[in-house]
Amino acid sequence: MQDFFDAVILANKDILELLNSDSDENFYQSCSLGAGGDISSKIDLLAEEIFIKYLSKFGNIYSEECGFVDNSKEDEIIIDPIDGSDNFASNLPYYGTSVALKRDNKCIAGIIVNLANGEIFIKDNCRFEKANLKNLQFKKVVKNQYSKLGLFERTYCSKSTPELMRKHHIKYRSPGAFALSLAYAHEVDFVLYEGKMRAYDIEAGLFMCEDLYVEKREDLLLVSKDKEIFGKISQFI
Repeated sequence: MQDFFDAVILANKDILELLNSDSDENFYQSCSLGAGGDISSKIDLLAEEIFIKYLSKFGNIYSEECGFVDNSKEDEIIIDPIDGSDNFASNLPYYGTSVALKRDNKCIAGIIVNLANGEIFIKDNCRFEKANLKNLQFKKVVKNQYSKLGLFERTYCSKSTPELMRKHHIKYRSPGAFALSLAYAHEVDFVLYEGKMRAYDIEAGLFMCEDLYVEKREDLLLVSKDKEIFGKISQFI
């Protein structure tokens, strides 16, 4: 497993170096319709190429941009090469990458990186830790008992929930990178998402939330470390 983690870390370092380079590449250029149904930007495709280079030896790859890559392996790797592409294009510091490793149709490892600040979250069946790509000094992820707000993704698509949140005096932000928000679920009051969910959006992040309260429907996901907050939001959504 460590070899897999090391390869994902190296891929993220290469992507981060690319983002910070003085390259003449137009990273924001729209290229083609990705397998996930969104228009892929150039940085999405370049990041995907880096992941495929490092991870193909570990399993077949299912990525938001290219779809399925058959490497004649038994394991499956699910990738979101750039989570929060619109944030990156808008110079908002909340975007990253998400990688999940599945075996026998079950997630056994997840790695999510915040490329804006270098934070990396790693989880397998033995550990859930975080560090920074600069020093890789890992420490255990623990629940933040002092959080004051939650994360509500795709708020702009919701017809009634924002008004209910206001009515119940529940504070939230809508940062715009779903996998990354799930990685921070232990830090905030809750993570809520309304809309269609795809494997590369949730596979790694949901694996990191398995010790939290979770309600998942076809087009809604609620995660919280707090039983009372979870119950309150569950009732009105």
